[in-house]
Amino acid sequence: MGDFGIIVVLFGVGALLLVSEIFLPSHGILTVGGLGFLAAAIYKTFAYGETAGVIAIALSAVAVPTLGVVAVKNWYRTPFGKRLAPPNPVLTAADTSVPIEEFKPLIGTVGKSVSPLRPVGICEFNGRRVPCVVEVGMLDSGTAVEAVGIRGAQLLVAEKTNV
Repeated sequence: MGDFGIIVVLFGVGALLLVSEIFLPSHGILTVGGLGFLAAAIYKTFAYGETAGVIAIALSAVAVPTLGVVAVKNWYRTPFGKRLAPPNPVLTAADTSVPIEEFKPLIGTVGKSVSPLRPVGICEFNGRRVPCVVEVGMLDSGTAVEAVGIRGAQLLVAEKTNV
């Protein structure tokens, strides 16, 4: 292996160690080693001339970060990455949707707060417990409430003053 082969190996090992630091927590040991290998490769490249050394520095400044980005973007595809971070489960519509359609018939009905609404809590309408959010302020448990709308995944309620 000639000088050119040694330089290529030094660059490769240095870049590999720097990218490995992203995935393996070594508290900087891999970074120091990678920078050492890159420095040795650049030093040996300057033996071919000043222009070759400057080109090596420029290529290192571009290639190492690019290699890091590519490694991070493709990490999950590797066998080790698949074991370390398995793919997310596929969720169905029943898993992700909120039963807002079930809340619509309750709008306009009167119920009572089962827990304190500060501002979120549980209310009971016709014997059914429902997550609710109070429209304004906070309410104590046992307060008469009226369903006035839907906010997010919860029924919007207001204090019923004339029961």
